Amino acid sequence: MKQYLAVSSLTAIVILGLGGCSSMSSVSSAASLYSKLGGSSSVSSLASNFVGSSLKDPRLAELTAGKSTDASAATSKVSEQLCSMLGGGCKAPLTDSQVNSAASKVSPAQASAISDNFASALNKVVSDPSVRQLVTSSVGSKLPGVLGAVL
Repeated sequence: MKQYLAVSSLTAIVILGLGGCSSMSSVSSAASLYSKLGGSSSVSSLASNFVGSSLKDPRLAELTAGKSTDASAATSKVSEQLCSMLGGGCKAPLTDSQVNSAASKVSPAQASAISDNFASALNKVVSDPSVRQLVTSSVGSKLPGVLGAVL
């Protein structure tokens, strides 16, 4: 009986330990996604291209109508948000609530324009299609809310 309890306890410890490794793997895979993208300079370049093209896009004019948008501040916030979302260790300037609230105000046509602008900006920063696909899968659905919140 004591041997059965010892084996059962050991099995539970191993299973829990492997569960912890599994969750650590997802953290390191997110961090490696940030790294695969090229780290801080690539994320900053991506944010700059993305915000710049979005501010010039006539399909998104309604998002900035009547507002004085500081492109530099918007780029900085988008860069920090992307860094956080991709596992780079940055503190996100926007909460999930802010992103979700802003996303609810973005039309489907505007969301499509945002997606187009992000894809174009991403193509300028990274040449590997598998990395582009991973980044887009990881952050794509949140981009309308992120951009809507900063513009």
